[in-house]
Amino acid sequence: MFLAFCGPASPAEEADPPAPVPQPQPSAQIERGRPVWLLDALGNLLSLPKKLILLNRKVDSHSVSPKTEQALQAFLAAHPEAAKDVKVRINQWTPVGEFRRLAQNKRIEWYFRIFPGILTTLFSSVTGRILGGDHYNPYTNTIHLFSDDTAIALHEAGHAVDFARNPFPGLYAVGRILVPVELSQEQTASDIAIQHLKENKDREGELHAYQTLYPAFGTYAGDAAGLPYGNYIGAGVGHVMGFWQRHERRLGYQALDEARVGGTVRNDELSRTLLARREESRVTLLETLGGKHDQARLE
Repeated sequence: MFLAFCGPASPAEEADPPAPVPQPQPSAQIERGRPVWLLDALGNLLSLPKKLILLNRKVDSHSVSPKTEQALQAFLAAHPEAAKDVKVRINQWTPVGEFRRLAQNKRIEWYFRIFPGILTTLFSSVTGRILGGDHYNPYTNTIHLFSDDTAIALHEAGHAVDFARNPFPGLYAVGRILVPVELSQEQTASDIAIQHLKENKDREGELHAYQTLYPAFGTYAGDAAGLPYGNYIGAGVGHVMGFWQRHERRLGYQALDEARVGGTVRNDELSRTLLARREESRVTLLETLGGKHDQARLE
């Protein structure tokens, strides 16, 4: 907390008090775990490597804000095919409840629920409250959320949408042991999350998603490559690509805003503006990463 060294404001200068953050509507679909200071503090501490690799202090914070919960509610409302039976557990420890859902989830064939469903559910439901790890369990159709980050929450909900659309969810779940299937599922979930943000015209949420979801995907890709410290290398590449995409989209939005302020413009004029901005950003990024010599070599 920082202290401002200034005198008290006069009544005329005092700003209006900030508007209270609206609380999400109660929902049987979303459940919160009871706060336990020691467990939550320990889980937050153990997640330090994840925070560092994603450069995001809210990863596995074990303290999810009403704002993130509201965003998740809005996503589920916009995707009724996934919201029908899915359960969201926010920082909650309930192995009994999860095994009950495992037994009741008829969308997954019984033999897949036995194996690997039992082992998957046992590990995630028992260790999640301490070790964290946001994830979607297809065998119980449950979203487990420990991070106070909207992009991460929507990504996990994107998995639920992806599985709801698949005609063979059990086979699709087991297929995750194959690297191409795993990477495809992660990419699809992120695409669904980002598309939702675009459709809702949430620019800042979309730009933040590139900053968070690209390096997260990079950890999977880096591990799949089998390189030493592959997840760190992959995250680094993801950060660069996320920065690039975020920068490109921001320039595009700025061009659109300028065009609207200036009045109606023809499509070809707007396209030329966007292309000019894109080329300018490309040159800037190349100079930042490697200088003009690298730019010439890449071209």
